[in-house]
Amino acid sequence: MKNSDHLSRRLLLCGALASWAVVGASAALSQPQDDSLARIKSQGKVRIGFANINPYGYVMPDGRVTGQAPELIRAFFADMGVSSLEPVVTDFGSLIGGLVAKRFDIVATGMLIQPERCKIVSFGDPEYQINRAFAVKKGNPKGVTSFVSLARHADAKIGLLTGAGEIRFSELAGIPQERRLLFPDLSAAIAGLQAGRVDAVVASTVTIRGALSRANDPRLDFAALSEQPRDESGNESIGYGGMAFRKDDISLREAWNTWLAKALKSGRVTSIIEPFGFGPETLPKEGTTAEYACAERK
Repeated sequence: MKNSDHLSRRLLLCGALASWAVVGASAALSQPQDDSLARIKSQGKVRIGFANINPYGYVMPDGRVTGQAPELIRAFFADMGVSSLEPVVTDFGSLIGGLVAKRFDIVATGMLIQPERCKIVSFGDPEYQINRAFAVKKGNPKGVTSFVSLARHADAKIGLLTGAGEIRFSELAGIPQERRLLFPDLSAAIAGLQAGRVDAVVASTVTIRGALSRANDPRLDFAALSEQPRDESGNESIGYGGMAFRKDDISLREAWNTWLAKALKSGRVTSIIEPFGFGPETLPKEGTTAEYACAERK
């Protein structure tokens, strides 16, 4: 009897283990397979979404796409054996929606990594860090030197890019909606400043310097901020920029992060982005991750 009972228990255990194995295999097979990197490699091309903003990503007169983000992505995919880059120009405010809708594979436009955006897409680790600045009329006639000082000036208006992170900071600083004008791109915002529709245009220091250089208008000035905009917890905000990926495209994002870490350490990133105004001072501290940039500061 004892041998019979022992044999029965062994048979039951073997049967249970077999059932668990089948269930486990079925569950694994039912999980969606992330083939994002392999798919792009097999196609031999990658589609990038960008907002045509110099120096982050823009179209040259000859039709070639260049800028800080496209050149980094071009170098990465060249190392992956993918030589064809297919650009998709999109309004800045529609980039995340276009990525989720699979109009392109990556957003490569120097997009700032922000908590609200991180809920919708996954960012690669930061490629640069940067502060903000104003473009103003010559001599800065209204003396606006920060978001707070502009908010306190009863009739000062600020120009913002549609979908840009600075919209949130202007709200937090107390700039009323009627004094916040949205523009589809930086060229339109600078034109608004020239026409007197706004008293300041805000963007990153690199962006503002580049825009003023291209405008070559002696009536305009660069205005460094006396303090950076503050977040919900009252902390000064340092912007971190990175590539945006769909949440499910894990293998693509992980391959990018691995490549980026090595390229930052070797100096390759600096050599690629410095011609666009991103000097060594704009590089993120070693080990700065997308998770850190996404986190709400308390």
